[in-house]
Amino acid sequence: MFGSFSNQLDDLLQRVGHKLQISKTQRNLAEQRYNAVGTWLSEDEKFFKGKDVEIYPQGSLAISTTVKPLQKQEYDLDLVCEIKENWQGKDPIKLLDSIERRLKEDDTYKKMVERKNRCIRLNYANEFHMDILPAHPTDKGNNTNVKVPDRKAEDWKDSNPIGYREWFNERAEKYDKILFEKNAEATIEPLPDDENPNLKPPLKRAVQLIKRYRDVYFENHPDSAPISIVLTTLAGNHYAGHLSVNSTIEDILQKILFEISKEDRLKVCNPSNPNEDLSERWNDKPELYTSFVTFILDFKQKWDELNKLQGIAEVAKELKAMFGENVITESLKEQGDIMGKSRTANTLGIASSGILVAAAKDPVIPVRKNTFYGE
Repeated sequence: MFGSFSNQLDDLLQRVGHKLQISKTQRNLAEQRYNAVGTWLSEDEKFFKGKDVEIYPQGSLAISTTVKPLQKQEYDLDLVCEIKENWQGKDPIKLLDSIERRLKEDDTYKKMVERKNRCIRLNYANEFHMDILPAHPTDKGNNTNVKVPDRKAEDWKDSNPIGYREWFNERAEKYDKILFEKNAEATIEPLPDDENPNLKPPLKRAVQLIKRYRDVYFENHPDSAPISIVLTTLAGNHYAGHLSVNSTIEDILQKILFEISKEDRLKVCNPSNPNEDLSERWNDKPELYTSFVTFILDFKQKWDELNKLQGIAEVAKELKAMFGENVITESLKEQGDIMGKSRTANTLGIASSGILVAAAKDPVIPVRKNTFYGE
């Protein structure tokens, strides 16, 4: 049916990635919370009255690389609240305080507020964390660079969440689209649609699997784990357009190791704003960089061993150790059911290199003077 064992493995990896995504129920809940918080902030009459504000998601939900957390953990929903005013001469801490003050004016939110270094967090018990990052445009140019507050530095820091999203989505579509049928204009919606397991470019699937193995590897030492945006950026930088998820992961890991061998310490910057050092915490905590290097070495070794195995039973055993038993068992069952149905119907519907289509375009939802952006 698949033409080769490597194609069957790649189909399995696609299904694993799909099952690692947050559920439809979780996504709908996140969308409701996202819109409710955004509306509450935008309707503030004290700090935001008469100001143009854009509220948009960042992080894994914005680029469709969500991964269900391991047991007893909650996932993050990151939201940017960009106030279209000059940042110069303004107090960054006052901006954070204004967001916190507004949230505490709501009887529900005030019980959930937590002050963080660059954001205000809302803790939805047993659901997720919503990190609200306030920002101002860096300048009046046509770029999407922003300045964000930093309590520790008591100053502004550079960032570019919109530019990063656009960069990563562009990188993810570098595979040979001639081989595939591209979707028509997408329906506008606040967040990406992850329901179809085949609607995911190889880079995005690879990032999901890399983050999952990170979570498993550091399960007992989560504070030592490399942050998601560093792993995602390295994957995007090194993606070479492979159609196979398997080959994508193998190539990314090899290139990261080569880059590590040339540097005393990698510096991972935001490709859409080089002034933002995404790996800056390695400066003060070199032991975290050591943990990152050890993790990449281990991952590459295991991935090489995986590709030497013969037979789905042996491969499944290794994948269970890397990504979790339940998700592999469920994916194998799903693959087996589809193979059985295809044989019965005499239809061979899975392409030799996997069925992939490009990601949807970014939709926009206007709210008064404010805009909610999602992918």
